[in-house]
Amino acid sequence: MIRSRLQVIRNAAMNISSEDFSVGVEDFDELISNGMIYIDKTSFLRSLLKSGDAVSLLLRPRRFGKTLSMSMIESFLEINYQNPEDRSRQENLFKNLEVYKDQELCNRFMGRYPVISISLKEVEGSDFPDAMKSMLRLLRDLFDKYRFLLDSDKQPAEAKDSLRLKLKNCYNDELNLKDEINLDLAKSIAKDSLKFLGNMLFREYNQKVFFLVDEYDVPLQKATVNKYYDDMLNVICGMLGSALKTNSCMKKGFVTGCLRISHQSIFTGINHFATFGLDDMRYSRFIGLTKDETEQLLKNCGMEKRLDDVRTWYDGYNIAGNDMLCPWSVLNFLSNALAPDNDPSAFMPENYWINSSGNDIVDLCMKYPSSEHSEKLQKLINGETEEIHCREFTTYPDIFNAGKTATASFDTFATLMLHTGYLTCVKNAKATNGNTVIKIPNEEIRNCFKAKAEYIFSSDNPEWREKGCCLRDALFEGKPEEIQKIIDSMLMTFISFRDSSYESYYHGFMTGVLSMVKTAEMELKSNHESGNGFSDVIIQNENSKSAVILEFKRCENGDPATRYNVCCAALSQIDAKQYDYDLKQRGYTRIFKYGVAFYGKGCTVGMNGSENS
Repeated sequence: MIRSRLQVIRNAAMNISSEDFSVGVEDFDELISNGMIYIDKTSFLRSLLKSGDAVSLLLRPRRFGKTLSMSMIESFLEINYQNPEDRSRQENLFKNLEVYKDQELCNRFMGRYPVISISLKEVEGSDFPDAMKSMLRLLRDLFDKYRFLLDSDKQPAEAKDSLRLKLKNCYNDELNLKDEINLDLAKSIAKDSLKFLGNMLFREYNQKVFFLVDEYDVPLQKATVNKYYDDMLNVICGMLGSALKTNSCMKKGFVTGCLRISHQSIFTGINHFATFGLDDMRYSRFIGLTKDETEQLLKNCGMEKRLDDVRTWYDGYNIAGNDMLCPWSVLNFLSNALAPDNDPSAFMPENYWINSSGNDIVDLCMKYPSSEHSEKLQKLINGETEEIHCREFTTYPDIFNAGKTATASFDTFATLMLHTGYLTCVKNAKATNGNTVIKIPNEEIRNCFKAKAEYIFSSDNPEWREKGCCLRDALFEGKPEEIQKIIDSMLMTFISFRDSSYESYYHGFMTGVLSMVKTAEMELKSNHESGNGFSDVIIQNENSKSAVILEFKRCENGDPATRYNVCCAALSQIDAKQYDYDLKQRGYTRIFKYGVAFYGKGCTVGMNGSENS
């Protein structure tokens, strides 16, 4: 039985279990043939196929269902290569789906065209030769699909010989791509691959070819991280350019990706080229789950009472005014909640998104922020909004290299995160000068930032721990100027998930850092009753009879005179309330007293105390 969205919605009594979800399956034929849950998006085929756009670039965040969407288009269009008049495969796949009602469209397009479909999301490597090895493995499978053309009388001998040679080289796992000649051969095979097969298919069936390229920008992102971007860009430009530009064998092209890279480099010269991004209405509901689809799916799973939880964790994406949810996360949640050993009414939402692919973007945005960047990111994490000017990027290195400079614009970071799904546009928000108002879409994404912060600001990160050790040593050596510099540098990037107010923000920051680096013989006390009050932080070393007393204050403004006065007030409080009384009674002879006045991402540090406190 084929189970479609249409059937699910009309049959509220349907008993859906975890076995009905095939999370991670991105092959449309497999999903439908096995009777798995499928949210029917086939009604968009009319607009996609009958538009005047020769090539359409569809941009969505990762894990939104781009690959499955391309697989559905392929299944609908692709001719039976052995028996071109036979469309029974498509009839079985699509007869219960919305598009099948449109018989005019089905008669014209369904099972009528050769299709070349390739997903580039697995093309990666630690260096360029390694990445090209993965490219050859991908092309091996693609060439294999059309091996039957070797037996055709319609193909000239030179075309057959060329296909045999391409297959031989792609199957040759011993081909050493560290050798420049072999590497040039691999690049030549990749650049020519799509157009070459398109020409053969056009010759065979006398029908123009649909080209589908999924995740076009993933190899470029991976190449940037591993420093071979220019080489990979040359290959991708050659591959897509030859297939999609002035190709008389092409009927239409569909390309998916995450990021809106300005197309001067890859798509230059394509006539009737159209980009459909996060603010374009035409296909805004095509990729991803709409609010209505999600509500109906929950209802038919008997989990409609969990709607608030699902929306809190996985909703919040604004795509051209439509409330959209990430299918990967929603389907994972439902599949796990409906598992035999779980209680669907109590199963807690989890973060399924963070481990679904690399987090290079989060690393970039949280490892190299300026003070201004971290303040804005802190506001977003606190549930507030920010206003940015969206940027159209020229190359991936422009983005990643910008992240490592102190002058990089927050707009660069934010636009990158917007297109990849870490941020979203705020619906109906009023912005100035054509800007965009952004926010973190949901709890799952906030959890992604939290998980990354827990590493960056912990002892697991050697750079952060080293700074903490320097701070600890400076505190016990009585070096207020050095202490101030270290705290300022750490505050520059620090982001808190634990505190909702500035008072606890700074206290939590200092306590967290010092707890991380205290040695075995040291004891740290926070908000501990001392003398006539409660000191903010005391660190004591019983072995050396030395101690540090810290009193924190937050300033109302960043004026240096104000910070100095507040710092003095903190020091006076330590003495007035005799926070050192217990330490002196226990024979401590080296007691360093610090008043720290905070404002924003900076501080002023003052000290009392000496060797003979």
